[in-house]
Amino acid sequence: MITLRQDISLDDALCIADWLEDEDVLRYLNEDLGISHSIRNLVLTTRMPLYNQTFNNRGPFYLICHDNAPIGYVKFIRKSGFHEIVITIGDKSLWGKGFGKRALTLALQEAFFTHRFNTVNAKIKTENHRSVNLFEHVGFLPLDPYADNLHFTMNLTAYLKKAA
Repeated sequence: MITLRQDISLDDALCIADWLEDEDVLRYLNEDLGISHSIRNLVLTTRMPLYNQTFNNRGPFYLICHDNAPIGYVKFIRKSGFHEIVITIGDKSLWGKGFGKRALTLALQEAFFTHRFNTVNAKIKTENHRSVNLFEHVGFLPLDPYADNLHFTMNLTAYLKKAA
């Protein structure tokens, strides 16, 4: 069973850092270089029971959990007029098994019904064929491509039409 969880413990933060050090995971992301080092530094220099505030700094952040164990994350980054979604299955052994689709479905429910976002966009590297197919299948519409990224968008109206 896939769930989204907002509470991020020390172990969760270290797990995220591990994923962000894996070259196979990183090649599909647009994350800042050295982000895993920043996460590890945060954990070493601050002892907090939860790291929610740090991970939610730029917008809502959720761990993707399978049977309560973290397998990835989804975050929404505030932009001008929309929120950009980033979804990552960090556990490579689970790639291609439908976990991303279930997580994206839950994330869109959160985006449109809990946070009341009007528009969610995604920026996906062209060579990330699984993600491109996923976002198209869920109902995202293509926007103009930029360099080595494809851009997709979905608003509440399109989401509701696809869900009906």
